[in-house]
Amino acid sequence: MSQSSPITQTRMRDRLPLAPQREAGFRWRGTEVSRVETFTDAVFAFAVTLLVVALEVPHSFEGLMDVVRGFPAFVICFALLMTFWNAHYRFHRRYGMEDVPTRILTMAIIVLVLFFVYPLKFLFTMVTVNMFRLALHDAPKVESLRQLQILYTVYGLGFAGVWGLYATMYLHAWRKREQLGLTEVELLYTKSGISEHLIFVGVCLLSIAVAWTVGGDSDDKAAWPGLIYVLLGPLQALSGWLFGRRIRALNAQTNA
Repeated sequence: MSQSSPITQTRMRDRLPLAPQREAGFRWRGTEVSRVETFTDAVFAFAVTLLVVALEVPHSFEGLMDVVRGFPAFVICFALLMTFWNAHYRFHRRYGMEDVPTRILTMAIIVLVLFFVYPLKFLFTMVTVNMFRLALHDAPKVESLRQLQILYTVYGLGFAGVWGLYATMYLHAWRKREQLGLTEVELLYTKSGISEHLIFVGVCLLSIAVAWTVGGDSDDKAAWPGLIYVLLGPLQALSGWLFGRRIRALNAQTNA
């Protein structure tokens, strides 16, 4: 009996309920998992391992409760790491690039993600403990305004660094648009990716600026740099709406 062709097998996989769905108007050029992606996946898996609430099974009820109290911070950190991972996955599916600049940028992202794990866990463990009034033993804490400013700076620079590198990757894809054969719709998606990641960078830098310019030791003022990140929601929604409207109009014009 003859074997099915690779094209037929791929199409069958694409019809499965949980198969990755391609974007309307964007031809995915990365159809296979590359060595760069495989290595990156392994690093992200290791980073998630570093986030675990406890490295060993608790030996007392209080130890178990510490694990439970640390769970909200773990979920938040895990979600952020998966946001980074998803951005990497989407880029490689869209463009399938494995040239030297792409590999160097990917390695830089990996370095920042691994460095970012402990500041991320420290910050969100402290935030969730204070927010939910959790009695966590050895809970992270800062003892002065200057320490809090440094914490916001480390977090903001790490966050901005990762998203800045992703923006650079999309800019690299834009420069290679002719070699990649990007259509007008795909160029809009690429511009949207650059805008999306630069919004992250801008909000992070704004948070750092607020942390070092707002004086006072009150809890309200100390929270301002963190509240700046709320701007991500409306800014990303506005960017997505503007580019989405242009993409839909261009798709409609192309299909007319």
